[in-house]
Amino acid sequence: LALMRGMIARRGAGLLPLRGHSNVQGIGTIGVKPVLPEQVIARMEEAFSITLPKKPGLDTMAAMKAADAGLIDAAVLMGGNLFSANPDAQWAERALGKIRFRLHLTTTLNQTHAFGMDGAESLVLPVAARDEEWEPTTQESMFNFVRLSDGGIERIANVRPESVILADLATRLAPDCPIDFQTFKRHRQLRRAISEIVPGMEELGDIDVAKKEFHVRNRIMHEPAFRTPSKLAHFRVSKPGEEAEAPFTMTTIRSEGQFNSIVYEYKDSYRGTDTRWSVLMSRKDIAALNLADGACVNLKSAQGEMKGVKVFPFDLPRGCVMTYYPEANVLTSTDVDPRSKTPSFKSTGVWIETAG
Repeated sequence: LALMRGMIARRGAGLLPLRGHSNVQGIGTIGVKPVLPEQVIARMEEAFSITLPKKPGLDTMAAMKAADAGLIDAAVLMGGNLFSANPDAQWAERALGKIRFRLHLTTTLNQTHAFGMDGAESLVLPVAARDEEWEPTTQESMFNFVRLSDGGIERIANVRPESVILADLATRLAPDCPIDFQTFKRHRQLRRAISEIVPGMEELGDIDVAKKEFHVRNRIMHEPAFRTPSKLAHFRVSKPGEEAEAPFTMTTIRSEGQFNSIVYEYKDSYRGTDTRWSVLMSRKDIAALNLADGACVNLKSAQGEMKGVKVFPFDLPRGCVMTYYPEANVLTSTDVDPRSKTPSFKSTGVWIETAG
């Protein structure tokens, strides 16, 4: 639609992708993504005099399936809430429980530290949040500006930055590695390495001296010259998936009082619900099922069931319903999109039955 309207590659008229928070965008910028560009791999090998493996690695879902198959003995989990972030909650708990030892680096306790512990051991190491860092760090804004973040607030004396813990772990686990991991306890050294390896991040190397934010190169298009062989934009037609057997398609959402998988308030001022154990439906669907607003229903999918869920009317197309994440993870499938490897949180077939 944007291409047909002539919005792309015109000054002040383009699209702005929205994402969850700065980590999602920043780690993608420095190369933590499904496909690492060959140029970045080559620069990394040159900078550290190493040869990197070319065999594909494991994304999050592939790692969880490997754990379920008993192929992972130990794991380092940096931040996040892996149990709550995964679909099919019963399966996720079982898979995590098969990892015999888990080392967690985290700023906040969450469900992953407590679930999947049958026969497993877990060590939780608290780490410094961004404003507690010992040295200045950087962050990337929604608009692709990289800025310095001073840190320096001390709340708990024995809390260390993630980078310090990882450097010590790497030094102990790989003592013969040609890389001096102790160097990377200093954020300045980390930034210099990134500036030498990742295209578009050259200005990161001396940002602590220049004290000047910069924009990641090649992120703004003001002229209609697309990065394709023909220099033209290409339309791509998405084929819809096979029609689901279930009468309703469920998408999971977050509430106003929620940050990622961590829930702070059980009411949602955005949508007028007073409980997260709820389902939002079209008024026509509510009427067709002979339900009343606030009635209780059971939601079922091929993966699981939610019992006694409260019904709320909402402006949705018929056949579409919404539930809250991560509560509805018990219903979602571990099937993933072949390109992005993202689970089907936004498209799960469900059945709705009146609760007792």
